[in-house]
Amino acid sequence: MDVLPAGAGPGADRAELTAAARAAFAAERPRPLAAAWWPAVPGESYLAAFDALGLHDRIPVTVRGGEAAQVDDTRYEGGEAVHRVFVTPEYAGWRLVHAESPIGRCAWWPSTVAEALSAACGRAQLFYQDPFADSVFWLAAERGAVVRSYWRDGEPEWEGEPMPWEEVLTVADFADEAEYEDAYPEPNASEARDVPAAARGLSVDPSLLGPDTPVRGHGWLAVTRAGAGHLGFASLVVL
Repeated sequence: MDVLPAGAGPGADRAELTAAARAAFAAERPRPLAAAWWPAVPGESYLAAFDALGLHDRIPVTVRGGEAAQVDDTRYEGGEAVHRVFVTPEYAGWRLVHAESPIGRCAWWPSTVAEALSAACGRAQLFYQDPFADSVFWLAAERGAVVRSYWRDGEPEWEGEPMPWEEVLTVADFADEAEYEDAYPEPNASEARDVPAAARGLSVDPSLLGPDTPVRGHGWLAVTRAGAGHLGFASLVVL
């Protein structure tokens, strides 16, 4: 297992590594996390997400280690890709899944991922904001079905009934643009057209994590193929 505490040499034994890992977990404090897209699942049922997403061989990891693993998250075995996926500690009741590359059998299609996760975990959300192409979507699913979604490039953009925390838009909100037919809001449109607002309303916004955020447990690192293990990636996971 190529998971080492910072500064540990190749001769470090399991007891030393275990002690270092425990010390690293205890020293961690919530801090803002960068994320372009991520699913969120309830902390009390998150373990079901590993099977739902086709993730295997999970090992404990610090947040620093999980983030570092995303930089070099892919290796090839027999011509097929194996990816590393980071599941965060529980923040304010939610676990976030960070994966820079597509996730196995779910094909990383938004509704497919959210439906599979919510069927396994009861509830799930998925968020994506591309800073370059300005593509934005967020969706919430319960018990295997998407119940609310916004997709800036979708037709329609909005689906499902507004959530209790959303501020619903009306024609009156567009009074100054009434001469433009396409300015009128779609049915059930709301102000929640950006990912941070949706994340704050639905679960937790990773960019706002900090010392006051309730946290429980530690992170996990998993791979997208059974038996692939954690060796052979371009970088070690450093605690």
